[in-house]
Amino acid sequence: MSNALAIATVTTALAQIVRTAVQSVLPGADVLTDRPDSTPLGQPRVRLYLYQVTPNSSLRNHDLPARSADGRLVKRPTAALDLSYLLAFYGNENTLEPQQMLGATVRDIHAKPVLMRQMIEDAIASEPFLATSNLADAVEQIKFTPLTLSLEELSKLWSVFFQAPYALSVAYQGTVVLIESEESPHSPLPVLRRGEEDRGVQLLLGPFPIIDSIHIGAPEELGLHPRITAYPSVQLGTALIIAGRNLVGEQIQIQFNHTRLALIRTILIPANDRSDSELRIMLADDGPAQTGWAAGLYTVTVLVKNGDVERMSNQLPLSFASKVNNIVPANPIMRDANGDVTMTITCGPVVRTSQRAALLIADREIDAEPHPIDTATLQFIIEDAPVVNDALIRLRIDGVDSLPFRRQGVPPPPRLVFDNNQKVTIL
Repeated sequence: MSNALAIATVTTALAQIVRTAVQSVLPGADVLTDRPDSTPLGQPRVRLYLYQVTPNSSLRNHDLPARSADGRLVKRPTAALDLSYLLAFYGNENTLEPQQMLGATVRDIHAKPVLMRQMIEDAIASEPFLATSNLADAVEQIKFTPLTLSLEELSKLWSVFFQAPYALSVAYQGTVVLIESEESPHSPLPVLRRGEEDRGVQLLLGPFPIIDSIHIGAPEELGLHPRITAYPSVQLGTALIIAGRNLVGEQIQIQFNHTRLALIRTILIPANDRSDSELRIMLADDGPAQTGWAAGLYTVTVLVKNGDVERMSNQLPLSFASKVNNIVPANPIMRDANGDVTMTITCGPVVRTSQRAALLIADREIDAEPHPIDTATLQFIIEDAPVVNDALIRLRIDGVDSLPFRRQGVPPPPRLVFDNNQKVTIL
């Protein structure tokens, strides 16, 4: 999803594409992002004008409902928009400069109709007012398609530009731009048990090799049957039990691929930790692991190698949560004269510079202060901090929340309880 600068970012990126195109045929040409008028232009120019914004018919209601029955926000509303642009070409008609620029523009947009991440990042870097735009991180890519306008539609369109003479023009539509609300929805606590005996959903997939499920738990659970409640996310120091079929071979590896970062971790499974239907690994919680992993979403794949033949399984998603190691100051935390609180949280693994970190407390979501280097220490300034007593806090890194609970084995059987070391009191 994108913030309110998404539309301006798309316009700037499209202007760069058009500018590159027209300068390939007329080196002195340029692009103006304003409305057509009667002002004479001495050199070849293209006027790029966003003349209409309409809801996208396919995605306009994809996020409904955004609120619960009692009116509480459960997810951020998102506006899905289509952008309609008019490109008007001005130049020397004797040498057909408008037609030359039109041909180059149509050629380049048709060849590269999708705004790639690098194009968007270049557009953001070119204009200081776009510095906080996050369109480059959007899941939906912007695609440009030419609009077929009849003579009547074209006449009506140009009639809105008062006293502007008609110029050779073409229209394009950019779709789809998703703009997300800045409201913070209520974040529910994690589910500690899913269904009878915590069995969850059983998946049957094919063909081989196949991953059916991933169980996340404490290291001491590797030999337990039946297993107790699974964790919702993996952390450093936890165990993974991957269940499936046809997971046997001369060499078995598990590949973890981070969905946002250029980070791939591959772990070789020893013979005594694997079988045809189960793979068992324990993630280390040491120095190399603190810098080698990153919180966020991963895809998990099993690689089975026999001789020169390597087969790859299906992929399952895996959320990797940050671990809260320390909270400063200690409880109770006193608000300052302005009612603010500054809280420092030490976590693991380290948070990369491109990752978004936020603190969840009560019904508040507070972004971390900027961290220009990879760090395990994050600072949060809570303005007008709420007065709370033993409130659970969670650290959200790239959309994955830390686990505010711990495993308690006494009295048996083992169960999950909320962690008192992750509770804060603010007075």
